[in-house]
Amino acid sequence: MTACLLAIAPFAGAADLNVSVLDRNGKPLPEAVVLVDSSVQGTRPAPVLEASITQEYLKFVPAVTVVSPGAKITFSNRDGWDHHIILGLMGAGGVYLDPGQNTQMRLAGRTGVRTASETRALPQPGAYLLGCHIHGSMRGHIYVADSPWAKLTNSEGKAAVQGLPEGPVRVRVWHADQLVEGAAVSAQVAATGNALVVNTQIAPQRRRTAQNFDHY
Repeated sequence: MTACLLAIAPFAGAADLNVSVLDRNGKPLPEAVVLVDSSVQGTRPAPVLEASITQEYLKFVPAVTVVSPGAKITFSNRDGWDHHIILGLMGAGGVYLDPGQNTQMRLAGRTGVRTASETRALPQPGAYLLGCHIHGSMRGHIYVADSPWAKLTNSEGKAAVQGLPEGPVRVRVWHADQLVEGAAVSAQVAATGNALVVNTQIAPQRRRTAQNFDHY
């Protein structure tokens, strides 16, 4: 990955880094996890220790979830049919790192207002792959961040990382469609604010759009 650091308008009282992530064709890359590492002493953000993922219209919603180590994830099935969820650490090429260590749970389909739910804790940092044993097209991801500064890029490929101490930082990017891990990018954060453009070699795959299933 290569990067260029650009000055932007001051933002009083904060040391922020606005990161724009681009794919291999120079287009904005949504749903990329931006991780910022700093060795400078200072206040760290509170960890993200709870999250919810819904199974709806044969999709995991949200498609990518970013949490901290030890977070508890609640899975809820809003579809009218069962889902057999498979959860495990993700290896290179978008496959399960060790299928024998995967967690599995079967959630009954929704009946009326009753929704089946289960909660799992994820203590180990890294990228996790979500699948469904019954519906093979379903895929989702959880990223357990080893940095307190972890954000997901929006539809424009942008992520605002706030509350950074002034000084040198290292920026990493993870995306579900990456083939190899990209090199970290070094940057300098000042209290007046900064913007960083990160170019990657990631070629995002086309996502399956939601269909009008009757899930009640």
